Amino acid sequence: MITGARKLLSECAQTRRHEKILVISDTNYGYELSEIMMRAASQLNINLTAIIMKPRLFPGEEPPASVVAAMKLSNVVICATTMTMFYTKARIAACRAGARLISMAGATPSLLASNAMLVNFKEQQKLVKKVAANLTRASSVHVTTKQGTDLMLNISNRNGCAITGICAKPGEAQGVPDLEACIAPIESSTMGKLIVDASTSVTGLLRSPIILEIQDGTVVRITGGAAANRLRAILRRVQDRNAWKVAEFGVGLNPLARLCGSIIEDEAVLGTAHLALGDNKPLGGNNKAPIHIDLVFKQPRVELDGALFMQGRRFIF
Repeated sequence: MITGARKLLSECAQTRRHEKILVISDTNYGYELSEIMMRAASQLNINLTAIIMKPRLFPGEEPPASVVAAMKLSNVVICATTMTMFYTKARIAACRAGARLISMAGATPSLLASNAMLVNFKEQQKLVKKVAANLTRASSVHVTTKQGTDLMLNISNRNGCAITGICAKPGEAQGVPDLEACIAPIESSTMGKLIVDASTSVTGLLRSPIILEIQDGTVVRITGGAAANRLRAILRRVQDRNAWKVAEFGVGLNPLARLCGSIIEDEAVLGTAHLALGDNKPLGGNNKAPIHIDLVFKQPRVELDGALFMQGRRFIF
């Protein structure tokens, strides 16, 4: 865990001794995570402050004002929280103030010791950027799985995003140990059925699939077991129709990641893809919502503009 924390600080966040480093976590795992990060920072002679807050109720819920103020005063912010802070106003404000921000949604102490943290982030950048560039050039995506997923998405004139796990520039935001390429589809375009059989950012690993039926970019029906009921309840709780819109399509590109229940690793698993609901403004989309929920599924077959692009863990360029 200490080795993973040192790699996070030195290689991913590229921290320097004179910088102010802030780690934000919550009471689910914050005490253990804070101790590990403090010990790693001490070994690197880095100035690190840790904040532990109450867990947010859903991905994208804003943190307290005191946390926002600390984020804006920091050079590096590491959000090791249960729910993602990537889509919050707080994250945007911190990056505008010049902070480099790393999201580790669903982080646990064991995540720092996972194989996913051992990947050579610098070496994988070439693949991540190449997949993102192919998404940028494409106009349409067709995704199918043997489990029954069959989706059509329009991605015309949208730019692919490369999540490389290396956060070097002021104002930049990355995920760790996430490696993925993703894109925001045209908001009214997604049509078809999605069978989520791996995990979600609000349920962890799934025991039974969640089935979503999508029309004109909006989820119209959710069926399945207890996990489907939880997903539906959270979407209803935010009381915003934009929360039901398809926000993102992405593919995992970390060859050492494994499905574990932490969304920041689950969505990075090579051989998976994910769809997200809710906010997509940070990805270049037009849908503003108070929530962003990732839905991960296994073994996708992806076509770009009618040509096979991805089959399981294999890409065709």
